[in-house]
Amino acid sequence: MGAAQEAQACLAFYRQLGQREARPGLCRAVLAFLDKLQQFAGGSVKRCKDKNLEEALLLFQEMSKGLWELDDADVLPLVRCVLAFQMETTSSSSSFHKLEQIIKKLLEGKESLVAEQVNKLMSSLTEYKQVLSPGDLQTVCMFMEESSLGRQHWRLNLATLLQRVAATLNLVLQDPTARSGKWSYIAVKTCLQLFQVMPREVSPLVWHEAKNSEALQSILGSLLQVILGQTVNKDTRLLAGTAVSMLVNTAAEPERGAKAVLTLFQLIHQGPGELRFGELKVETSVLSSDGLEKLVLTRGLLTCCKKEILSSRLDSFQPQACLLLDVLFPAVWAVSEEQKDYHYYRFQAFSLWLQRILESLPEIWKVKESRVLVENSELLHRLNQFIWNNAESPVEGASEFIHSSFKHLLEIYHLECHHFEDLERPLYDKFLQRIITMPWQVKARYFPLCAILPYVGTEKVLNTYKDLPQHLLNCLATNHLCPAASDMYKTILQQQRRHWVEGDKRATEEKLAQKWALQWLPTLTTALTSPITFLQSNASNYLLVWTLRLFPASYAWLAESCFGRDSAHLRAWVALLNSHKIITGALSLDAETLERLSCCLHSREENIRLAALGLLCCSPRTNQPLSEVEIRLLKEFLPLNLNCDSSSFRQLLQAAVKKALVRLRDSSLSQLRCKMQSKATECSASADAEGALAQAVDFVEWLLQLSVSFLTPGSNYQRKKTALLLLAAVLETCTDTWSPARKKGQPPQNMAALLSWARQKGYWDFFSRSNLLALLSCLQDSTNEVRDLASELLIHYFPPTFPEPTAVALFEHAQEAVSSPRVQEAEAGAVLMKTILQKSDSNTLKRIFPEGEAAPTLQHRGLCFARYLLRMLQAHYTMACQDLLQAASTNPMHGVMVALRRCLLEVPEGAVSMLKGEHVQSWQELLRSLVMLLGDISTFLLGVLQNRRGPNASQQAAAPSFADMGNAIGSLIMLGKGLEQQDEADSVLLSEEHNLILTCCWVSVKEIGLLLGGLVEKMLPLAPPAGLELLLPLAVFKVAARVFQEVLLKCRHWGAVEGCSMGFTKFCTALLNHPHPELQAMPRTMLAEGLELLSGPRSSSITRRAAGFPMLFLCIVVGEDAAKSRPLLAHCIQTLLALANTPLPQNWDQTLDLPQVSALHVLQTLVRGSGLGTALLQYVTPMMALLLKALGSPSWAMRNAAIQLFSALTARVLGPKRSRDDSCAQDGVSPQAFFSRYPQLREILLGELHSALETAGKPEGGRFRLCPSLHAILTLLAKLQPGADGLSSLSTCFLEPLLQLAGNPIYAVRVMAAKALVPVVPTAEFRKILLRLAGDLTKPGIVLSHNTLHGRLLQIRALLAYAADTNCLSADARLAIAHQMGGQFWLVTPAQQCPLIRSAYLQIIFLLVGSCTQSFAKHLREVVSSELESLKPGLKARSSELQVGSAVFHRVLAHFLCHEAASLAGAESVGAVCSLLQGAEADIQTAILTWVIDGKEERSKDLERSLQLTLLENLQSLLLQDRRDKVFLKLYLEALVHLCSNPSSQTHGVPHKLLGSVAACVNVLLSMVETESPGPDLHFQALCVISLLFVLGSKLQDYPLLERWCRVLERASRPSSSEMLRLAAARSLKLAGADMVQMTLGTSCPSRQSVAVRLMDMGIYLLQDEDQEVRREASVFASLVQHMSGAQPWDSCVFIQGNRGLVCLLHVLLEKFWGCQETFEALLRHLPTLDVSSILTELEANKAVSLYKEDEPNVFAEPAVLSQLLLPFLLQLLDRVCASTQICEFIQRWLRATVPSILHSLQHCRHWWSRDAIAPLHMKALGCAKVHAAVTVLLVKATLLVHVLDILEKTHTSASEIHCTSQELRHELVLVQELLAQQGMASTFSVDYGMTDTAASVRIV
Repeated sequence: MGAAQEAQACLAFYRQLGQREARPGLCRAVLAFLDKLQQFAGGSVKRCKDKNLEEALLLFQEMSKGLWELDDADVLPLVRCVLAFQMETTSSSSSFHKLEQIIKKLLEGKESLVAEQVNKLMSSLTEYKQVLSPGDLQTVCMFMEESSLGRQHWRLNLATLLQRVAATLNLVLQDPTARSGKWSYIAVKTCLQLFQVMPREVSPLVWHEAKNSEALQSILGSLLQVILGQTVNKDTRLLAGTAVSMLVNTAAEPERGAKAVLTLFQLIHQGPGELRFGELKVETSVLSSDGLEKLVLTRGLLTCCKKEILSSRLDSFQPQACLLLDVLFPAVWAVSEEQKDYHYYRFQAFSLWLQRILESLPEIWKVKESRVLVENSELLHRLNQFIWNNAESPVEGASEFIHSSFKHLLEIYHLECHHFEDLERPLYDKFLQRIITMPWQVKARYFPLCAILPYVGTEKVLNTYKDLPQHLLNCLATNHLCPAASDMYKTILQQQRRHWVEGDKRATEEKLAQKWALQWLPTLTTALTSPITFLQSNASNYLLVWTLRLFPASYAWLAESCFGRDSAHLRAWVALLNSHKIITGALSLDAETLERLSCCLHSREENIRLAALGLLCCSPRTNQPLSEVEIRLLKEFLPLNLNCDSSSFRQLLQAAVKKALVRLRDSSLSQLRCKMQSKATECSASADAEGALAQAVDFVEWLLQLSVSFLTPGSNYQRKKTALLLLAAVLETCTDTWSPARKKGQPPQNMAALLSWARQKGYWDFFSRSNLLALLSCLQDSTNEVRDLASELLIHYFPPTFPEPTAVALFEHAQEAVSSPRVQEAEAGAVLMKTILQKSDSNTLKRIFPEGEAAPTLQHRGLCFARYLLRMLQAHYTMACQDLLQAASTNPMHGVMVALRRCLLEVPEGAVSMLKGEHVQSWQELLRSLVMLLGDISTFLLGVLQNRRGPNASQQAAAPSFADMGNAIGSLIMLGKGLEQQDEADSVLLSEEHNLILTCCWVSVKEIGLLLGGLVEKMLPLAPPAGLELLLPLAVFKVAARVFQEVLLKCRHWGAVEGCSMGFTKFCTALLNHPHPELQAMPRTMLAEGLELLSGPRSSSITRRAAGFPMLFLCIVVGEDAAKSRPLLAHCIQTLLALANTPLPQNWDQTLDLPQVSALHVLQTLVRGSGLGTALLQYVTPMMALLLKALGSPSWAMRNAAIQLFSALTARVLGPKRSRDDSCAQDGVSPQAFFSRYPQLREILLGELHSALETAGKPEGGRFRLCPSLHAILTLLAKLQPGADGLSSLSTCFLEPLLQLAGNPIYAVRVMAAKALVPVVPTAEFRKILLRLAGDLTKPGIVLSHNTLHGRLLQIRALLAYAADTNCLSADARLAIAHQMGGQFWLVTPAQQCPLIRSAYLQIIFLLVGSCTQSFAKHLREVVSSELESLKPGLKARSSELQVGSAVFHRVLAHFLCHEAASLAGAESVGAVCSLLQGAEADIQTAILTWVIDGKEERSKDLERSLQLTLLENLQSLLLQDRRDKVFLKLYLEALVHLCSNPSSQTHGVPHKLLGSVAACVNVLLSMVETESPGPDLHFQALCVISLLFVLGSKLQDYPLLERWCRVLERASRPSSSEMLRLAAARSLKLAGADMVQMTLGTSCPSRQSVAVRLMDMGIYLLQDEDQEVRREASVFASLVQHMSGAQPWDSCVFIQGNRGLVCLLHVLLEKFWGCQETFEALLRHLPTLDVSSILTELEANKAVSLYKEDEPNVFAEPAVLSQLLLPFLLQLLDRVCASTQICEFIQRWLRATVPSILHSLQHCRHWWSRDAIAPLHMKALGCAKVHAAVTVLLVKATLLVHVLDILEKTHTSASEIHCTSQELRHELVLVQELLAQQGMASTFSVDYGMTDTAASVRIV
């Protein structure tokens, strides 16, 4: 009887027992326990099951004592029930273990009864069965492992068990399917458990001849067959190796065990024969060896074999031999050298070997009588070689094994030196030197450095490795190196503290901190204040925390270094406070700290704001309440940070707020407990505790209302997403909903008490109608993220069912949405369908569906919905067959498919229902019909695009071209319109109809793939009901396979191919991992058919070669089980390699898809596929050889495909790029590691290089020949990075060929050869190679060719540039190289006529300039100055000819002179640069301007001032030129802006003599941007320069120019302007806007005030711009405007965030410019004119939907949110301006023009929303952004009008022509607002931004 039946019988028994016995309490407890067991068995989510089982265990522990009083007969049903459940949970060790705890409790009182039942169950497994099933074996394993009674039974029945296991193994190994699957694995696992659990019982059977067991002999033979490759499952073979090792452990005498191991290795080496293992004799037949058997056996022995056996002496072997050193190490070494597909296990075996050596050292010393690691021994050499060669291995998990191996090696060496009293330990020094010589970019250098620290000491390391602090900072700025650097820093600090404390026992914390500061404070301060975000963040998160933990007194030192108001110091300061608070739990918020913290909370920089928020929210204790100040700051911060662009900011914001909510919840629960305890003890609770509780509840309520109020469609995506995340945090933290998906963060047990308290106070109504409607509006959003998150919150937290009227209206709207041609609307409809499905009950279904259709399936809602959607899809398909054009516009199929996919695959209850007996047949029929229908639709749609009509139309073998598809769609459109086929010239290519059909076809095809793949993935793992082999017949799977094949072979749309590929991957994975042989065979058949098709003749395919064809192969091979040997992948790649290597036919056609080309494309796709991981690495060498050969093919398509394969292959073997720079050293591995990984590849590349050298210098027919593969080889080598090996390393064989390529006649080859040379030269050899290269330039008797000279210089420059970046050359080396290069000074003089050589030499000297002598530097400056002087237009020789490279040389000359001026800052050099800027050639001037703009070098103020004046002096003449060079002018203006942007450079102003010139320049530039079309770049710079000139010419008070400037900026700041112009307007405001506003404050001139108001109005527009950079620039303007009222210096201004800046601008307008009429007009313009009546009428019209919505000019702007923000400012403005007659007249005019329309709109709204309680149209309006914006603006304007009428009535001012009083209008407004709030259209919550005098910011009414 199964567990369910046992539970039912048990329940019935104890109900009867409770009725007839006087133990009702005990029986009730038993019934509760059984109920929990049933819930556990019926659960589908593991965490739910675990929770129920845990509760059952607790219940049983409470009632167990009462059970002992019952008779055995009364306890027996319970024992049988628990054991039945235990028998069904053998696949889950955690559940089995908990049930075993219950069994142990039963044993305490009823041991004999329980033991008897266990024996019966165990005996039933073997009594009537000769062969054990996988389930039986799993049961045996679990009872042996976890159950004491189970072990006892099998000890007594060992012989029977061995016989059954032996028979099972024999049967399994004879069945090809079984031996590769789970059955063989669990059989081997049973053997392992048996040997491990019962060694005493097994030992005599192995080692005593008298007790020899045939069954055990058979088992051993089977295990050996598994090890030798009888099964392809890698995990099974590895487990077998461990099992045999466990059998070895049963030997009582270690020598006999060692002898048995030796015999096993002899079997592998010598071949088949009789094996004697103890007293067991086994006949073996060695299968075809794949190399894995040696690894399997070695790894198994190293994993679990006893050290006594491993270290025992081998008498029959060489003297002083032991297993570990003389048998296992050769095996480990042999395995490590093999290039097989088991890299992870190679490294594991190596690490295990060293670990076992370390554990067995004393025993090994006794056997060997000497050291293991002898200096310069072969063993030590091999160990070093393996560790260093694989230190950078890309294999996942390899680095951990290499690190542990290195640690073991160091510890072994240390122990041996100590044991043998060896004081000299040179190995440490060798390791340290090797580590130091490695480039800092190599991650593998830091772990060995950490490991070696305890052995050599930190002092020695820091003294030897001077650059370590800087290199740590470099690593922290490089994301993937950060963990290594952090660990390094932590280890050093721990060692230093230990050393300092041991050296001075009385050292105080202050003294320790002082020692730390002397060494590390500058480094840490640099990191914390760095402009590099990664460095600053990582230093805060890692270095700072460890510093404060290990040296607490360092806080004072760090606080002093972080004092400052710039963003870097603020960020460092907040990070310091944050870390200090986390460690100490305390934060002192004094006035100064609070002021700085407020600055940080409103800073423009996101990382500063987040850090400040984290400081408020975090705490080391979760029950520490938030202070009143913290809550106030949070309320001030959150409303201003809801619409941030950055996704990471939103996630981190949610995480921080969640921490605050947890603190509030836990502290409230603590206070509530105290309150209850005080009530119980009749003590009065403190008022403070009551107030803190109320404060916490109030904040959560405020956050809830804030989040919900911004979920309206009127909010932009950013605000909605943030609001949803905050709402999710509130619901997750402050409700009592248990979440099975979460491992942590479940609600506390007493959460209900807090919820009850809050609700009694009228708070925390989380599931109110308004909140429900707000989330329902989000379900209609156009973005997946908002829809899915809203749906998740509704499903997970809200009540199980929607109100019926809501569900019905929502369903009607969902029906309409899924039929929309717009993809976003259709997807929204699908989400609605899925949500309704999960929030419905039978009553809702009866309302939704007609009675006749719904009645048969109402018992399961998922089946009901699926049937309805299937019928809907059938209807849409029928319509498409009749008229596809009409169907595409009114009833496309893709929306229904998405709804089906979501309802079938994303609703957990569906899978459970599919297995219920009463539903199985219905589900089978539905799924079969669905798959067949999807197949028909796919065929139909692909036929449409191929212009095939009718069932008998001819099939095309290949995908149609885009032109063919266009023609097919065109004819379909004509047919749909009822027109004759027109000529192609008259057709419109991409009409609305064309787009409709294309969208319908492609999106539907994509959805078909996703739906089919998801269905198969979800269904196949389900165990079919009894009597069924599969849930669906094979024919259904064959239809699905045909659909995938058709799509991938006949589709060119990448979106459709990608979607179909995702589904096909799931399809293949499910089939290949299913035990059914016919299902497994399907992907193999498809692969064979694909390969056959690939090698056959192909049709024409001009565009998108290969299309989706390669994805067919990728999806199939990715589906293979990674634990197996991947036979499909091996077959596929071997076939592709052979096909691609096939020679092209003699008469090949370029217009046809060649099989060789297609094979290369497929290989490229396989390499790029992320699903194959490291499985492809073993094929790297043949693929590289193939592509190098293909690069020389005469076919362009072949060469193109080879280039793409090369790109994919290099990315795969070198790892992902971690930087944008293609040659960045952080992206590569060292040549030593690379060629150790691919040894054969080195010979291939070297051979190609030698071939290129042989052909390079032999011109044929006057033309040099290029080796096609040369560039690829050089590119690959250049992507590596230098290693620390010497000249004997694997890479130095490339050195000579690369040096010879310096003379290649092709310029690009010489450049690439120089780049490729850098990695192959070990860093330790840089000096030697550089001196050699420099010496070659002057070698006596050798004259270098022109090309060779240039190539040598390029190579010297490349090596020096790398050395300069990494600081790997000593000062002496640089001096020596500079001395040699100084001897070739003629290379930069006119005696050398080649500009390229001169520029290369000058660039080398530029890198060595600090090491050159003064005389050389002076001579060089003279030559450069002379050369530049000769290039002036007046002195340049007329007869000189233009030379190749002259522009490059001139640029280098100019940059050299600029560098001299910047570094020396002398008047002469500065004057020379300014002179060139005035009168040199254009390319010289361009070079100087480019250098100014780059700004990479630090410049003195004198240099900047001189350059600025020079540019200003020449600006007018440049602008007045008749024929201006726009490119040069743009560069000129950009340089001027760059020099003058710094406020310190604006303080000097313009000399008086230049004021006239400045005014003229402004006039010319304004004319240029007003009348000409200068282009966006020049327009941008012109606007910026105009603004600068207004600031620099401080006396420039020309109002007409100001007016023109304002008009130009207003035009540029419009949302419809280009992004560049809007950025120019924002930059102009930043440069000059605040100064103009400040000048206005001191005057009463209306025109000046008008300019200031217009500038701030532009700022308000730009702060809402959709481009983030525009908003950042505008926020600086707002910051300066806010700051100008104080007397603080400019540099103390903290730039504020954009939203804060917007509020500040409004505040300044209200406080400073309230009397200006333009202020009120400007603010009113921000309230958009939207007619609610017309919008609602348009919504009702339900017109045909076009495919695309009209784009908004600014998607970031939020008119509704801005209107609500403006309301309090406008109300206060109205209160102030009532005394101004002129403004009052304007307001009255506005009142007369506005009141009638507002009153009409209010009445229309009241009528429209009063018609029904809730209708589908209301639901549609709920999700319409236009309706929300119009309603919000209407309410805001109505509130303003009410306020104006109130003011007029109070002042007795007549309001003629207004036939409405304020009371009437207010009454109408209140009615409408209440009605709209009920419908979810108006929020009653108002946000206080903390910047106005109006309390709570003013509600709408």
